[in-house]
Amino acid sequence: MMNIVIVEDEYMVAKRLKRFVEQAFNQQPIKTKTCHSLDDATDYLAEHPIDLLFLDLNLQGQDGFTLLKQQLSQSFHTIVVSANSDRAIEAFEIGVLDFVAKPFTQERIQKAVDRMQQQKGQSKYLTYKRLGKIQLLAISEVLYLKADGHYCEVFQQNQQSFLHDKSLDKLLNLLPDDFIRIHRSYAVSVAAIQSIVAEEGSKYWLTLTSGIRLPLGRTKVRDVKARLI
Repeated sequence: MMNIVIVEDEYMVAKRLKRFVEQAFNQQPIKTKTCHSLDDATDYLAEHPIDLLFLDLNLQGQDGFTLLKQQLSQSFHTIVVSANSDRAIEAFEIGVLDFVAKPFTQERIQKAVDRMQQQKGQSKYLTYKRLGKIQLLAISEVLYLKADGHYCEVFQQNQQSFLHDKSLDKLLNLLPDDFIRIHRSYAVSVAAIQSIVAEEGSKYWLTLTSGIRLPLGRTKVRDVKARLI
């Protein structure tokens, strides 16, 4: 079951969009929830995991991007549906999957849904909280990840790190395929791997281009070697 949220403050537009979305998924089982305000959407997303968000940008005078920036670290795709086509570049810069201009057609919604079903890990940024504020980190700046209980420590190219409130598994759902699991507690960008080192006792290590060594699980050796060819 795919869980979908539509955030649109105009009742008739929301109703039309919901119908088009249901038609686009055809016989696939989906559950749709419509929110008519930014506050309602924020409350709903805080308590319900979803797979896809359709988001208007002008919500009773409030900016839909406020919601989007708060939720970028969640493992769902976002399709913006808005008359503010001048903000398309801004939307793509923060990792939305598609920007559908109003007035929209069934064909255009179908195209957006088809794109969603073909994509994984297309976000360009991770968000995290620091001193109570939402921060954006370009995914290109992520070097590797280390599991820390239900959280995950994110190490950056500049050797700094921060604790993310999402698990390693959830963050991997957001990252492009260039990031691979190398150990039950570690994931790394393939581009950052310099070499594989084998030690006595069937212990393996990865050396990164930065000189950092990370443990490589024995069951992951073959997959990592295949990615390095």
